[in-house]
Amino acid sequence: MRYVRIAIIGLTALVFAATVAQADGVTDAMDNAQDAYGSEEYKEASTQLQRALVGVNQKLIDMIIEYLPAAPSGWTAEDPEGMDASAMGAGFFASLVVSRDYQAPNGSSIEVTIAANSPLLATYTMFLSNPMMAAMAGMSGMEQTSACGNDAMEQFGDGTYDLSIMPGNTTLIVVSGNTEDDIDYIRQIGNLIDCEGIVAVVE
Repeated sequence: MRYVRIAIIGLTALVFAATVAQADGVTDAMDNAQDAYGSEEYKEASTQLQRALVGVNQKLIDMIIEYLPAAPSGWTAEDPEGMDASAMGAGFFASLVVSRDYQAPNGSSIEVTIAANSPLLATYTMFLSNPMMAAMAGMSGMEQTSACGNDAMEQFGDGTYDLSIMPGNTTLIVVSGNTEDDIDYIRQIGNLIDCEGIVAVVE
């Protein structure tokens, strides 16, 4: 899952520059789209619908963030970040991306990244459920495990320290560290995530 992690981190590093509508902004955009469509102003209708979608996706991001775990005792955590990847032209990978950094008691940084609403993510189900297929695809060192009540895959070693969880059909949760000393911390945070709550929001 190393290349998946790189893709996710690349997405979350982008600046989300789109203007996010508030709840009333969403309904205004939908009303404007309906009026424009009725007047056969299709380009304006499309623009207004996209504006409404950005606002709706931001609401989903906010709901996902609510299911991220608080920092355990002795830990600290950064403010969570969320991005509507589809608004950035990266929706082929995931429509919604949410991440949060945690600092373990020893100072290690553990990152949780959630990527949701993408047909592409469904292709990883075979790798998460079958280490042999993962090895054939060049994903060495992967072992089956479980986290937050779901099947998961650990890939520890050779500079990769990832716990990958796919609790739904198009939702991928990756808990990442940087060294072998982070493994227990990765597992601890992975088991604190409300995976079922996240899936209920986005699927």
